[in-house]
Amino acid sequence: MNKINLIVAAASILGSTTALMAGIVAAPFTGGDIGFNDLTENGTLERAVAEGRVGNAATNGTWESAIWQQGGVGTPKSQGQMTVTDGTAVPFSIVWNGTNTVTYTVGSVVLTWNQVADQFTDIFIRTRSATDSMIGLTDLAIDLNSDSTVDYSGGAIASSGNGDVNYLRIQNMGAVFPAFTLSGTQTLAWTAARPNNSALAYQIKFTNVVPAPGAGVLALAA
Repeated sequence: MNKINLIVAAASILGSTTALMAGIVAAPFTGGDIGFNDLTENGTLERAVAEGRVGNAATNGTWESAIWQQGGVGTPKSQGQMTVTDGTAVPFSIVWNGTNTVTYTVGSVVLTWNQVADQFTDIFIRTRSATDSMIGLTDLAIDLNSDSTVDYSGGAIASSGNGDVNYLRIQNMGAVFPAFTLSGTQTLAWTAARPNNSALAYQIKFTNVVPAPGAGVLALAA
């Protein structure tokens, strides 16, 4: 089995809704970009977005990691350089302090943004491969900092091939997320020419969503 198929196989372990401790629920989100935009008012409900990508696979020029306020809109709030190597697994983590600060670490690159404007109820993880390439996030885990328990573990998501986009949605049962650490491993691989910039990328989106119809009525009835 080649490196691309191996990582795609690993990502298939998250094939159904998974209920986890502390009320966290993780499941594949099948709505794609259109569904995500509908839920988040075209991304305007995003509070912070961490992005990792192939960039130019060098420590100069275009960036390989960044923190956005709203993914792809304006300029990154923080950005970093690293050499992305074909098929190499690199650990990453995102620390949310529960109030206004996100710290995103990829390998030895550390980025911080301390002006997040609001809390959020959902985490959407998006992977995209726009060319004959593959991106996989494995060993995903969340540790809510209110205790010493790993509250979510074993998640994975991948995209492989031309134009493949996939989403994983993690919810806190409608409540805002407290402080936490989200960790995992990123692997980017390609079979022919190396892709550039965001042609091979992932985003981890901290966002609120449009309430489901009738949600307010149900809440009042309860």
